[in-house]
Order: sequence, then structure tokens, then C-alpha cells
Amino acid sequence: MKKVVFYYLLIQFLVQQPVISMAQNEPFADNERPKIGLVLSGGGARGAAHVGVLKVLEQNQIPIDMIAGTSFGAVVGGLYASGYSADELEQILKNIDWEDTLSSDAARTKKTFRRKKDDDDFQIKFKIGFEDGELKLPSGLITPNNLRLTLGGLVNGRTDIDHFDNLPIPFRAIATDLETGDVVKLDRGNLASAMVASMTVPALFPPVELDGKLLVDGGIANNIPVDVVKEMGADILIVVDISEPLLKKDQITSFANVIDQITMLQSNRKSKEQLAKLTEKDIFLRPDLSNIGFIDFDRSMEAVPRGEQAARDALPELSKLSMPNEVWATKLASKEKPTQEITIDKIIVQNETKVSDEIIMANINAKEGEPLRSEELIDDLKKIYGMELFENVNYSISQDGTGNTLNILTSPRENGEDYFRFGLALQESFEGNNDFQLSASYTNLNLNRYGGEWQTLLNVGETLGIFTEFYQPIDHKQKFYIYANTSATRFNRNLNDNIDSRLILEQRRIFDATTSIGTGFNFGNWGTVRASLARTFGNERDRSSFPNTLLSTFDRTTLNAEFIIDTLDNIRFPRTGTALNIRYRNNLNMLGGDDQVDQFEISGFQPTSWGNNTVALRYQFATTFNGTPRPIDLFPLGGFMRLSAYTPGQITGYHGGSLAGVFYRKVSGGVQPFGDTPLYIGGSVEAGNAWNIRDDMSFNELRWSTSLFIGADTLIGPIYLGGGFGEESQASAFLYVGQLF
Repeated sequence: MKKVVFYYLLIQFLVQQPVISMAQNEPFADNERPKIGLVLSGGGARGAAHVGVLKVLEQNQIPIDMIAGTSFGAVVGGLYASGYSADELEQILKNIDWEDTLSSDAARTKKTFRRKKDDDDFQIKFKIGFEDGELKLPSGLITPNNLRLTLGGLVNGRTDIDHFDNLPIPFRAIATDLETGDVVKLDRGNLASAMVASMTVPALFPPVELDGKLLVDGGIANNIPVDVVKEMGADILIVVDISEPLLKKDQITSFANVIDQITMLQSNRKSKEQLAKLTEKDIFLRPDLSNIGFIDFDRSMEAVPRGEQAARDALPELSKLSMPNEVWATKLASKEKPTQEITIDKIIVQNETKVSDEIIMANINAKEGEPLRSEELIDDLKKIYGMELFENVNYSISQDGTGNTLNILTSPRENGEDYFRFGLALQESFEGNNDFQLSASYTNLNLNRYGGEWQTLLNVGETLGIFTEFYQPIDHKQKFYIYANTSATRFNRNLNDNIDSRLILEQRRIFDATTSIGTGFNFGNWGTVRASLARTFGNERDRSSFPNTLLSTFDRTTLNAEFIIDTLDNIRFPRTGTALNIRYRNNLNMLGGDDQVDQFEISGFQPTSWGNNTVALRYQFATTFNGTPRPIDLFPLGGFMRLSAYTPGQITGYHGGSLAGVFYRKVSGGVQPFGDTPLYIGGSVEAGNAWNIRDDMSFNELRWSTSLFIGADTLIGPIYLGGGFGEESQASAFLYVGQLF
């Protein structure tokens, strides 16, 4: 009897066990499965972990029926809801240039030539606006125009949505009302703007105005929006929390740490309350994201595999939610793409600035009756933004009974059209030879419908001077322009021995006052050619005497011509692009000019990069011919990268040049402007000399120099500390602050 009972129980076990196993693992049919909601928390750069979770969900055929996200969770959630796959999202994050995307400025290659010159002269990026007699500061360090354009280009088929429930996956972006502190659930309108509003961290970004409300980062009010997804009708929640633990006192050591801590203090307040709403059937994931900070965007891709690991660890629970193969295949086949070909029937400029609509349209290549080319349009908008006349430049697609309308949207600069800028330059040889410059400029933009501007610059230091210029484009594409300027400057020049150019015979203090008028042509954003006629009055004094003895005066009429190419991606530590400057000056007898001296000068910089390494060629050459040159015509050498073993201006001549091979490597630092300061190490090999007499020029008399340096890309400009070493025991140490390339 016992045997019968035993065999009966054994048979029952063997028969029933597979059924139990199948019931636990059999995928749900689409019409009978529970609705699954996905909750994606905020956490800055750590949010790339959300993509790793999505990859595992897709690999295991686990559908998502609704999504709510906060901050970076809103970006990942919004893109996924719009139709991208997890693998596509991973590739998107890999390709995003966070340095440009999170910058207030357009990428340097997108800026007008005029604005590039401003950046070169004033390495301190911060601008102080001036409007109606008042100084105006921005409400955030970063204007999110580049971020909005990047996201807008990824969802061009969903720019304006009647309701986010109509996306392939219903979606909500969570923001905070800055006036009341209330949670704002963004469920319609411009999808890219909703994602940006959700991640607008106070102090870093200015508030975003939508539907009459000023919105900031949703993490302040609801970083883990469990209740929002429940309200959307979810039966089961998958919650991914990528928020950071609070830092200890000894860990708060930098600006980046402070931003991290402020964000965490604000977002953690409501998180416990939201997590308490979870039930036993909900699935909670917290990826291990230790050592990846809120603003470590240069390390964001490290978070993807950590998100994958967290999801794999939860597969025993997650796999219960998977779909059958055929149902999953059908779901994928019906998925709409977030970008689509749209024919533009009408183009409207919604321009809230003083800039004429014609200037904006002249820089838009999209045409009515043609398909929208999203990448080309965004490139055009970035170039318009690079004029620095607008706070935001964006677009939307609206549809009505007449077809698709492309709306070009612009808004005025938050801190006014006029602004002050400041600059600092310093050369210190640690041997009593130093040169410092403080500079300030005031720029008055958009004086008329063609974008005329007036700019005044003041320099104080080794070179003392003032310069003011009126610049006027004369066509809507701003290719042709005219200008008029006047300046007064005092500076020093060393006079060297004809035989030994290192031997300084005397030093002259030179004053010149110049007025010029000219015209030019811009080759898009990459180059310009210009010519001007200038009148100069000046004098030379012996600086070794006291008071300085007047040695001579001069009166010149000069025809100047200049051709410039500048496609460098960064003026501080360039990685790509080309810089070339060719100048020719011809002194004329007309208008009382008393000199017949002509000069030709060429200089350039050509970098090539791989990984964090850059090698570059830096060169310059100048010659003087015809007439009798004066000390004002001397070409100076010495200083960092201009024969680094010599002090600045130690070598001068009317003919000369230098050639340098440069190497530098980025060894640390994050995404600017709020990441850790980028640090570089590098060195150079240089050759060059200067001669007073052309017949004395000889390759046998080239002077050689090398340098080793440490560089930092700081808020006040690049800083270099190092030493130069030359022949005959020539050596110098240097501290260099300011523009180099």
C-alpha cells in the first residue's frame, strides 16, 4: 500500500511540476497581460543606466505600456516613447558631443567669423548684459538652446503633439513649478521642450517658460514619479532609481560636488514618499553607479552596462512579464519611427527679436514644397544661433488643413543685446620679465535691420590702447560688410644687434593712432577676406631715458589686405580644424604718407588628434621690403611657442619666423563649464630666428628651442606652466595665461 501511495504521489509530482513551471514562465498574450508602467528617475549623467535597463527588457520581450520620467529619465523616457529602440538610444548617447550640447554658445565652427574673433580676444567666456541702463546677469550658467536643438532633431516627427498619449508609448515628463514648487506633469506640446524643462537644473539652466509657468528640474518636486504612472493606468511598475546618495562633508571639495549635493538634497526629499507607494508586484531597480557623478557626462556611457546588470539581476521577476515571440514581433513591426520624411508646405518665422525676418530666412535652406531635411535645418539653426543675437533658436512642425508648416522660432537674449566682456593675458618668465594685459569690451549689437554693431575695446598693461569700430553687414546673409575703426596704442619694441639677434641694443616706446575704413566678404563661417585704407600718426621714444626722449614721428597711409581661415573647434586646446592668416600691408605716398615700407606676414596652426592626444604644426613668417622700416615694423619672437627658451620680445627683426611641432594630451577633466577643469601635459620642438637685413637670413642661423608644459582650460582662459630649453644653455621658465593658438 505504501508503494502504491508513493508511486501515485510521484506520478502526480511529475505530471503537475511542468504545469506549474509553465504557468510561472509562460509569456502573457497581449490581450490578457497586465499593463506595465516604467518609472525613470532623475540623476544627471547617471541616467544612461536607464538605456541599459531598456536593453535587457527588449532582449527578454518585456513590453512597456506607459512611461514617466524626471530630468535625464525624461530624456531617455521621451526618446524611447517616441519610437527609438534601446540599441538606437545607446548609439545616440555615444554620438552626442556633451561639451557642445551643454554649452550656452554655439559650437565654435557654427559661429560667425565676427563672434569667433570676440572669443579669441576675450578668453573669459562670461558676458554681462546691459539694457535700459542696467547691468543684467543670466539666470543660469547654460542656455539650453543646443540641448533643445539636439533633442528636437531626434524627434522631428513629434515636435508638436496634441497629447503625449498619442506617442507610440504614452509618456509624461515631470517638471517643477518654480513659483509654487508644485509638480507639473507635461503631457502635450513640444516633446523636446518638455524633456528640456524636466532637466533644467536651477543655477545651471535658466527656467523654461511653458504654458505661462516657469519650470525647472522635476527632481525637486518628484524625482521618482511612481504616482504619475499609477494614474496613467499601470498594473505593474518597473521603477529605476539612479539618484545619488548624499555626499559626506569631506567629499564636497569642488564646484561639481556642490552641484551634485544641492541636486540630491532637493530630489531625495520626496523619493521615500513615492517609493512607499510600491506594492509587492512592482519591481524596483537601483543600478550600482558608484563613482559616476551627476554631471560626469564624459563618463555617462559607463552607466549603460551597470543598468544592464541591475536588470539581469531582476530577471527572475521581470521574465514573468515577457511576451510570446509572435506577439512581440507584431508589436515591433507596428512601431512608428520618431523621425520621418515631412514635406514642408509653408514656412513661418515667429521672431520676437529686432533682427529682421529676412536675415533669419536668408540662413535657412529649407524650401516650401520640399521634404524637411532635419539635420540640415538644425545645422542652419545652430549657425543662426552662432550670430549670438538670440537666446533661443528653435523650430516646430504644425499641421492643419493646408498641410505642414515649418515654424522658425526665435527669442531675444535674456540679458539684453548689448554686453560687456573681459579678458586677461599674462606672461611671466620668473626672471623679472613679465607682460600682463587686462582688457574689456562693450558690444552694441543689432543697431539696424542688417545687424550692424558697434564695439569698443580697452587694453591696459604692457600694451595700452583703445579701439572702437562700427561693423555693418550689407546683405541679409551677412556675407558682404563694411567697417570703420579708430585706435590709439602704446607698446614696446626691442632693437637687436644685426649680428647677434639675442643682444638687445635699446628699447623703444611706440605710439600710434590709426583710423581706417574697409570692406570685406565672409566665406560662410570658415573664412573672410578684407581690405582697408588706413591713416596712422605716431612717434617713437627712447625708453631707456627719463623722460623718454622723442626720437622721431611718422605719418603713414596704408593699404591693408587680409585673408583668414579659421575652422578650429576650440581656440584654447584645438583638436581639429585649421587656422591660417595672411596679411599684406602696402604703405602709400597718398594723403601725406611719408613711408614706403611694405610687409607680408603669414601664420597658422594645424592640429590632428586621436583619442586624448593632439599633435600640431604652428608656424609664422614675416618680411619687410621697400623703403626704410621703423621699429614699429619689427617682428618679435620669444615666449611660449615662439622660441620658448627666450623671453617674449627678446628677439626682433624686420624679417623672421618660427616653426613649432606641438604635442599635448588631455589627462583629466570633465565636460565644461561645470565639470572638473581639463588638464593637459605637452611639449614642443621649435626653430626660428629674426634678422634686420634680409641678406643675413640663413637656415644655418636658426635658433632651436624645446618646451615642456602643463596646461589647464580654466574659466579665465588657458593657463600654461612650463619651461623652455635652447642652445648654448639658453633656458627660461614661464607662466602663460591667455590665448596661444
